[in-house]
Amino acid sequence: MLHTLCSELHTEVSDMPFKVSDSFIEENQVIAVLSGGTEAKFVELLQTKAIDLKRPIYLMVSGYSNSLAAALEMVSYIRMRNGIAKIMQHPKDVVFPDVSETDSLTRQPLDKVLNSIKNQRLGIVGKSSDWLIASQVNYQEVLNTMHCEIVDIPFEEVSSLGVVDPGMKGAEAIYQRLKEIIAKYKLDGITIRCFDLFKTVKNTGCIAISKLNDEGIPAGCEGDIPVLLSLMICKQITGEPGFMGNPVRVQQDGQILLAKCTIALKMTKKHEYTTHFESGIGVAIHGELEPGDYTLVKLSHDMKRLLAVNVKVTRCQYEQNMCRTQVWLQSTPIVSQYLLTSPLSNHHILIKGHHAAKFWRE
Repeated sequence: MLHTLCSELHTEVSDMPFKVSDSFIEENQVIAVLSGGTEAKFVELLQTKAIDLKRPIYLMVSGYSNSLAAALEMVSYIRMRNGIAKIMQHPKDVVFPDVSETDSLTRQPLDKVLNSIKNQRLGIVGKSSDWLIASQVNYQEVLNTMHCEIVDIPFEEVSSLGVVDPGMKGAEAIYQRLKEIIAKYKLDGITIRCFDLFKTVKNTGCIAISKLNDEGIPAGCEGDIPVLLSLMICKQITGEPGFMGNPVRVQQDGQILLAKCTIALKMTKKHEYTTHFESGIGVAIHGELEPGDYTLVKLSHDMKRLLAVNVKVTRCQYEQNMCRTQVWLQSTPIVSQYLLTSPLSNHHILIKGHHAAKFWRE
């Protein structure tokens, strides 16, 4: 059985990533993930019993429209429930690899890492985005494990701005409101359910997130708390701001393309302002990074596993059918295999410099 998933935000998607045989579709559970923002629709398929976690699930993806990013979140969700998933990037990609080889990449974080943000307050404006199906956290466990308080903040604290200017003036107004919220709730870090801004204030949070990270205040998108915890850890351990990216293309040789519509400008060698990808509105950032040494980091939703691997930025690009800041990394084949088979959900953090050893060394 073949199911196709596409978000209403992705109006540019029209075609399947590739074709597979009718017999393969008849014999297997196949899902064509055409765009990002489709993870909640995947859960609906499970709830309606259109698909079954007791059988392997094949996820067909493309290198566009955050298709792969959504599939990574689905793979993590499936694995958390002891299911089996396979990402298909081409029609012959049907063999399930051994995922045990990637186990050494994600390890139990050291106490010094988990305690690096001890006694800090993190705010989430609105709830986590509906598609973050593998990125939910237990607030009490965060408090018990990392001694860090998470504060729920009504989305109305931002949407009360009303419709703002569609350009930089409006983006700055959102930034100023988040600064007010940080002061009001005495926050050390913040994340916002940013996609709801499109329907309410008619602009984006990209500039606000960028400026806050530039100022040393870890800030993330989509209400993603594991990403915010990862940003906080990176700042405390290395002093570096982080770029929250979607893996949108992953090659077997270790090349990985990260993309997102925001980045701390201090991480860039040059930048320009454009519109947000999925919505086509507001202000987003196309930033280019200096080639060189970087580290890819991600803390799992349950705080039991941490990825920290040294990589190199080799080049940047700009294509219209993906998020605006687009960064190519050179890692190793085992890192590519980790992302394609056993990712700690979708979003990962990129920081400047080789810092992996700092997360593991006593």
